[in-house]
Amino acid sequence: MAPQPRIERLERKYSNVQYRYLHNATLRERGFHMCRNQAVRSVSLHHLTMLRADPFELVDAAAVGGFDRCGVRIVAPDPDQTVFDLVGDTAMRTKFVKHLASSGVSILDFEAIWLREDTDVKALVPALEAAAEMGSDYVLTVGYDFDIPRLTDTFGRLADAADRFGLTLPLEFITYSAVPTLFDAVALAESVGRDNVSILIDSLQFFRAGAEFDVLATIPESRLPYVQISDGPALGPTGIDALRYEARSARMVPGEGELDLRRLLASLPVNLPLSVETPNLELASLSFADAAIRLREATRTLVASI
Repeated sequence: MAPQPRIERLERKYSNVQYRYLHNATLRERGFHMCRNQAVRSVSLHHLTMLRADPFELVDAAAVGGFDRCGVRIVAPDPDQTVFDLVGDTAMRTKFVKHLASSGVSILDFEAIWLREDTDVKALVPALEAAAEMGSDYVLTVGYDFDIPRLTDTFGRLADAADRFGLTLPLEFITYSAVPTLFDAVALAESVGRDNVSILIDSLQFFRAGAEFDVLATIPESRLPYVQISDGPALGPTGIDALRYEARSARMVPGEGELDLRRLLASLPVNLPLSVETPNLELASLSFADAAIRLREATRTLVASI
């Protein structure tokens, strides 16, 4: 696929506005009355929430739950993990794009490129090309090379490759990664120096990393693509293994924990898309559709309270 100029991708992105209006009207008929904040916020169902779902099942759950977007994993974050193949299997990718169109759910982001000491940027180009072809503007990126100069160089080359396809790389800071805090993420993004690198706020990681509201206030709105949202206890676990387990398997439903999500959301642009990322054992015991409905209702209640 030939790289698309940004203006063409923006035109395609906003071609679904009429559909979204009709979809929201349908939700209102079903009793889902939205306040102003909810009406302007796009809400996405993140794949980590139900990683057992394949991309088609994830889209179906998002549609039933009332989400207008979803985020799909197409790159394995760990070398020993496998993902549903939407990169190499072009026929399956075409089928998935048609499934998105028929469901009315669009893609917010694809994930997750973890930049390691041995990352081969050229090997990631097919994933970037596929992400753009399937309608995404974002490919989530994590820094996991603790040699920061090398990480900076790799990230820069990846950003250049992504820019060929009109893609932005949201950098997610994670407490057990080489970029553990918001301050570190801002510093790395500045060092990389590419316009298509942005800062991704994950609510759990934000609070576990010290809730740097002062740093958040310095970030231009244009550098904040969306926010990942989940809840948790006020006091987090200690140790890398425990932090990793909480992030991947024990997040709480938005609004049902002790994190100051209201303050965080009130500190962000009112129209910033929300990506609901809430993997836990309780939700895993539900059907994909029931889990999505529970999460969308909880998110709607939280946003209405701001």
